[in-house]
Amino acid sequence: MKKAILIGLIAGIADLVIGYKVPKDKNVGYVMIFGRITNLEQAGKYFAKINDVVVKGCGAKTLSVDYKTNVREGYDVPFTVVTKFPTKKAAQRCYEGDYQNIIPLRKGAIDMNFRIVEKKIQFYKQ
Repeated sequence: MKKAILIGLIAGIADLVIGYKVPKDKNVGYVMIFGRITNLEQAGKYFAKINDVVVKGCGAKTLSVDYKTNVREGYDVPFTVVTKFPTKKAAQRCYEGDYQNIIPLRKGAIDMNFRIVEKKIQFYKQ
């Protein structure tokens, strides 16, 4: 009886430790945008729609918005946005869906580089 309790206790603790160590969002998608605002008034119309379309509509979470990015190497683009989606596929669906309706608002107002990437957690040595 004591042995069974001890084994159960060890298994329960191991489950807690493994559950704590393994990220729950192991294959999330990120949208990374780097750019330059060329027409602030027009860009404002685009930014006014982003929250409704991307955050509320697609379930994204904005992790960072920096209008004065400190660029150390590469192309000097003053703003950076990093947004998290439940999956890379969700980010792609958002981009290919309702986001298409607000792209015209940024034309002539924002020059940007738009990337969709996936965070992959691997549990083996590479």
